[in-house]
Amino acid sequence: MKVRVALKYCGSCNPHVDLARIARHLTKMAGERGDFELVSLSEKNIDVVIILCGCLRACGDKEEVRAKARQSLVIAGEYFNGTSVAETYLPAAVEQELTRILQT
Repeated sequence: MKVRVALKYCGSCNPHVDLARIARHLTKMAGERGDFELVSLSEKNIDVVIILCGCLRACGDKEEVRAKARQSLVIAGEYFNGTSVAETYLPAAVEQELTRILQT
Protein backbone atom coordinates (compact mmCIF):
# COMPACT_ATOMS: atom_id res chain seq x y z
CA MET A 1 0.00 0.00 0.00
CA LYS A 2 1.28 3.45 -0.89
CA VAL A 3 1.94 6.06 1.76
CA ARG A 4 -0.51 8.94 1.38
CA VAL A 5 1.10 12.39 1.43
CA ALA A 6 -0.80 15.69 1.34
CA LEU A 7 0.51 19.20 0.80
CA LYS A 8 -0.79 22.24 2.67
CA TYR A 9 0.17 25.68 1.39
CA CYS A 10 0.15 28.90 3.38
CA GLY A 11 -1.39 31.98 1.78
CA SER A 12 1.97 32.89 0.14
CA CYS A 13 1.53 36.54 1.12
CA ASN A 14 5.24 37.01 1.92
CA PRO A 15 7.13 34.11 0.31
CA HIS A 16 10.88 33.97 0.92
CA VAL A 17 11.21 30.61 -0.84
CA ASP A 18 9.77 29.00 -3.97
CA LEU A 19 7.15 26.61 -2.58
CA ALA A 20 6.09 25.49 -6.07
CA ARG A 21 9.64 24.22 -6.70
CA ILE A 22 9.39 22.00 -3.62
CA ALA A 23 5.96 20.73 -4.71
CA ARG A 24 7.26 19.96 -8.22
CA HIS A 25 10.16 18.04 -6.68
CA LEU A 26 7.74 15.98 -4.56
CA THR A 27 5.50 15.30 -7.57
CA LYS A 28 8.49 14.08 -9.56
CA MET A 29 9.69 12.01 -6.61
CA ALA A 30 6.26 10.35 -6.23
CA GLY A 31 6.28 9.35 -9.90
CA GLU A 32 9.81 7.96 -9.77
CA ARG A 33 9.54 6.07 -6.47
CA GLY A 34 6.01 4.74 -6.65
CA ASP A 35 5.83 4.04 -2.89
CA PHE A 36 3.85 7.17 -2.02
CA GLU A 37 1.12 9.22 -3.63
CA LEU A 38 0.14 12.85 -3.31
CA VAL A 39 -3.46 13.23 -2.17
CA SER A 40 -5.76 16.10 -1.31
CA LEU A 41 -5.72 17.36 2.26
CA SER A 42 -9.48 16.78 2.32
CA GLU A 43 -9.04 13.01 1.96
CA LYS A 44 -9.07 10.56 4.86
CA ASN A 45 -6.22 8.35 6.13
CA ILE A 46 -3.36 10.71 5.30
CA ASP A 47 0.00 9.43 6.49
CA VAL A 48 2.10 12.59 6.10
CA VAL A 49 1.16 16.23 5.61
CA ILE A 50 3.86 18.54 4.31
CA ILE A 51 3.07 22.10 5.36
CA LEU A 52 4.59 24.58 2.91
CA CYS A 53 4.95 28.07 4.36
CA GLY A 54 6.83 30.78 2.49
CA CYS A 55 8.10 32.62 5.57
CA LEU A 56 8.92 32.12 9.24
CA ARG A 57 5.44 33.16 10.33
CA ALA A 58 4.33 29.68 9.23
CA CYS A 59 0.65 30.62 9.10
CA GLY A 60 -0.23 27.28 7.49
CA ASP A 61 1.18 25.32 10.41
CA LYS A 62 -1.98 24.84 12.45
CA GLU A 63 -2.99 22.06 14.81
CA GLU A 64 -6.07 21.26 12.72
CA VAL A 65 -3.81 20.71 9.70
CA ARG A 66 -1.35 18.54 11.63
CA ALA A 67 -4.26 16.50 13.02
CA LYS A 68 -5.22 15.37 9.50
CA ALA A 69 -2.14 13.11 9.25
CA ARG A 70 -0.09 10.73 11.34
CA GLN A 71 3.07 12.80 10.77
CA SER A 72 3.81 16.31 9.61
CA LEU A 73 6.76 18.09 8.06
CA VAL A 74 6.97 21.90 8.08
CA ILE A 75 8.79 24.26 5.77
CA ALA A 76 8.77 27.85 7.05
CA GLY A 77 10.87 30.04 4.82
CA GLU A 78 14.41 28.72 4.95
CA TYR A 79 13.63 26.43 7.88
CA PHE A 80 12.65 22.78 7.68
CA ASN A 81 11.26 21.22 10.86
CA GLY A 82 12.91 23.99 12.87
CA THR A 83 16.36 23.66 11.30
CA SER A 84 17.87 26.32 9.04
CA VAL A 85 18.22 25.06 5.45
CA ALA A 86 19.25 27.20 2.48
CA GLU A 87 16.48 27.47 -0.10
CA THR A 88 18.59 25.63 -2.67
CA TYR A 89 18.65 22.54 -0.44
CA LEU A 90 15.02 22.54 0.77
CA PRO A 91 13.72 20.03 -1.82
CA ALA A 92 16.56 17.61 -0.99
CA ALA A 93 16.00 18.03 2.76
CA VAL A 94 12.30 17.24 2.40
CA GLU A 95 13.12 14.27 0.16
CA GLN A 96 15.60 12.91 2.69
CA GLU A 97 13.12 13.13 5.58
CA LEU A 98 10.25 11.71 3.54
CA THR A 99 12.50 8.83 2.45
CA ARG A 100 13.31 8.14 6.10
CA ILE A 101 9.59 8.04 6.90
CA LEU A 102 8.88 5.74 3.95
CA GLN A 103 11.54 3.29 5.14
CA THR A 104 10.06 2.91 8.63
